[in-house]
Amino acid sequence: MSSHAHAETSEAAPRSLEATLKAIGVPLALLVAAAIWLSPTPETLSLQGHKALALFGGIFVLYLTEAIPLAIASLMVVPLAVLTGTAPLRTALDGFSASPVYLIVGAFILATAMVKTRLAERITYIILARFGSAPTRITLGVTLVNIALAFLVPSSTARTAILLPECLSILTIFGATARSPFAINLLLTLTMTNATIGAGVLTATVPNPVTVEFVARMSGHTITYAEWLLYGFPPALVMTMFTWWVIQRVFPPEFKAGHDQADARISQNLAAMGPMSSAEWRALAVFVLVTCLWATQGLTGLDTTVVCLMGACLLFLPRFGVIDWSDANKGVSWQVLLIAGGGVSLGDILLKTGAANWLANSIFHALGLAGASALVVIVVVMFIVQFMHIMFVGTTAMATALLPIILAMATTAGVNPVALALPAGMIIGGYPLLMFYNTLPNILVYGTGRLRVEDFPRVGVIICIAACLLYALCAATWWHWLGLV
Repeated sequence: MSSHAHAETSEAAPRSLEATLKAIGVPLALLVAAAIWLSPTPETLSLQGHKALALFGGIFVLYLTEAIPLAIASLMVVPLAVLTGTAPLRTALDGFSASPVYLIVGAFILATAMVKTRLAERITYIILARFGSAPTRITLGVTLVNIALAFLVPSSTARTAILLPECLSILTIFGATARSPFAINLLLTLTMTNATIGAGVLTATVPNPVTVEFVARMSGHTITYAEWLLYGFPPALVMTMFTWWVIQRVFPPEFKAGHDQADARISQNLAAMGPMSSAEWRALAVFVLVTCLWATQGLTGLDTTVVCLMGACLLFLPRFGVIDWSDANKGVSWQVLLIAGGGVSLGDILLKTGAANWLANSIFHALGLAGASALVVIVVVMFIVQFMHIMFVGTTAMATALLPIILAMATTAGVNPVALALPAGMIIGGYPLLMFYNTLPNILVYGTGRLRVEDFPRVGVIICIAACLLYALCAATWWHWLGLV
């Protein structure tokens, strides 16, 4: 079979599966919800908890199949919870007023400013220009750009959109063919290191603030921006560099020497931007202010979300601002807000009705974890969560669906909720590496036509297993020494 025919076959299979899932999604969701609803209520579960399980089962199927848009599936939580008597309206709407929803709004606005002023693009060229044009150095440069942009651009999709055109231009200059190892290497490095470093910065990916919200509701402890950085950035940095190293070994570039035209292109693009504009300086000033306030949250007492929204509002001020509402309206992913809001509401309903505890207890005993040590429980949960990525499109829905159950499982196992939920949240947000459909950045690089479905698991499985072990180790040692768990 030719490579072209193989590529067409590889693309047709996922599309066929996607169409099938969408076709059966709604009937299957109704069937699952009805089966749970009509089954006898377990003795250890309240009637409200039983209803919550039925609601969760139906929404969970809609999340998996994407039979309807994920945002609408999340929005359905509100009317269904009220109409079925599962929860009052106030509880059903609670998630939409949760802190993570507004942190996400502010983060998207900050990202919009970084992109519109081209400050993020300038930083990209500066870093790439320092590393030369040898393929291995280019991929290392892309990795370091992703690390820098994780702080500057709080959107993994926006970070990919900034780097992807430049990566494709570099491949063209080198004359890389469709299935060139260098092409596969560069594109996988772009999307995978983008994801892994995101686990280490609170605002870099949506599941992070969602994790903070659920942990706060369960334990009463709100993890600050600086705390997340302290606990999450070291393992994320280790895994990001490990990811780059693994990709270099699995898909070694066929080109060894650099290319003068690649160097010239990057230098020309940077020179064409000229000196930093006034808008770039103002955007940078707002970002530095926000970052400093986040870092000193323990001294100022200012909430992470409040600081983020304050910075976002500064970007609109007359004579000082760098964006207008039309820019923000395009830059904010409103569907992500609905997914997060509805998901937090659903999780809150599961926790308040006791459904999450009942489900966690059932899973705990089914896995034979009774009497197991905290470390064993953490490792098992990490692996289950990691390979659940295969079933989900998008990490936000995955976080809101699984974290309430994980927190309840921590209570059942006698494990500190933070010790279980924090690594699970980081695995959800930072390691959607097994399939091309896991995240939009993966889909963007897959859509270039240079990658096959099997390229993702070839490196993703290795990275994900290592991540599970590292984060479990962090929970048992590093975070314990720091007094978090």
